[in-house]
Amino acid sequence: MGFSQTKTHRQGQQSWHQIGLVRGQFGDIQEDEFLNFLSTEEFDGWEEASWELPLDQCSDDTGAKKFAESRIAKASKRNLEIFSIATHLQGQALGDEPSAKTLQFVGGEAVEAYAKWRQSNDPPRHDPYFVPDEVGKLIHTQALNALIGCARLSKYLAEGLDRHIPLPGFCGSPANCWSHWFLFPPLPTEIAGHQLADVRRVSLELIVERFAPFLDACREYGTTFDLECHPSERAMGDLESAHDWLRHLSDAGYGDVIGFNLDCSHLEWQHVSAVEFIREFKDYIHCVHIKGVQVIPEHCRGGWLGGHQDFGAATNGWNFVTAGSSRDAINTEEILVELNRVGFDGALSIEWEDNDVDKLAGARAALHNLRSVDLQPSYAKHDKTLRAAETTSTAKQTANEKAKLRQERRLRRPAR
Repeated sequence: MGFSQTKTHRQGQQSWHQIGLVRGQFGDIQEDEFLNFLSTEEFDGWEEASWELPLDQCSDDTGAKKFAESRIAKASKRNLEIFSIATHLQGQALGDEPSAKTLQFVGGEAVEAYAKWRQSNDPPRHDPYFVPDEVGKLIHTQALNALIGCARLSKYLAEGLDRHIPLPGFCGSPANCWSHWFLFPPLPTEIAGHQLADVRRVSLELIVERFAPFLDACREYGTTFDLECHPSERAMGDLESAHDWLRHLSDAGYGDVIGFNLDCSHLEWQHVSAVEFIREFKDYIHCVHIKGVQVIPEHCRGGWLGGHQDFGAATNGWNFVTAGSSRDAINTEEILVELNRVGFDGALSIEWEDNDVDKLAGARAALHNLRSVDLQPSYAKHDKTLRAAETTSTAKQTANEKAKLRQERRLRRPAR
């Protein structure tokens, strides 16, 4: 029942679960400064941001092992662990149809080829993020190679830390399926006698085709790719599309190397039950992000879709906030209780995203808030404990009565 990242439970320094911090949003802070902050505040570890790592060092087993040893040494020096390797940007770049939006995630040779193309070309006005085919192929190739490097690295981190190292990330939305979430204009099935494929199914088929080499590597290196259900992904942050994704990849033979990275913030603002998600997918939740989200209950200017405004705009119907703050709509304690009930035993990674709070102050506050509700689960039932107490009390009373009766009998005996 449930998933365990370690063979035996590892408790946090001041919490039942180990608590880490997601590195991704702290890329503007030098790594040693970031890790020293974690150590000073008594975090238990962190989630690696793979796009910051020199993954070319993980192109073979020898290099990956050596690099893993250097990362573990850096963690151990500060009494920290590495809990997971984020693969969100590379997964998005591999899953999506190529564009300048995903080109920015891969860099390297693909960007060089794009720069060369732009010397004599401009993207069409109706598609400002257009990239030519040769750039698109490089985007997918570089993203796939990086993902395989992450799988290889996870094996040697897992061996050195004696824990499962999952790969949370995104899968994108092939065939631009995300753009069809609102079914108007309706999706045609045939025109002029010619059949049209359902883009929702094509998108799932393309995920299997594009991710198969990476998922094979996950199996080879003993790790899991754990999708973070999220708007702009094929699984958008609800149970229905999550089921579609899980079922299709399982039918393709990859059910043993996939799962979910639970991030309740994406569910909450869409009015999806995180508790129901945990109960439904309890055996597939391999890692957890703790992130807050504010949901405006009244009518507002931007609505839940945001009105094409930036993240954090004050007019939006929802925004990410510091986890556990008074603005957070998520009942974190309820989430932790449910995770304990289904048997999840692993680290909790705080993901800071709050445009109105300094990131170090926000991370510090989120850690305090999470510790206050991350309590050791009970393995007893209160009514049974009560009955046990009653039984003990009754037994003690019975024993006292028997001792008193024996004393009275001795007193009634005739003297010799």
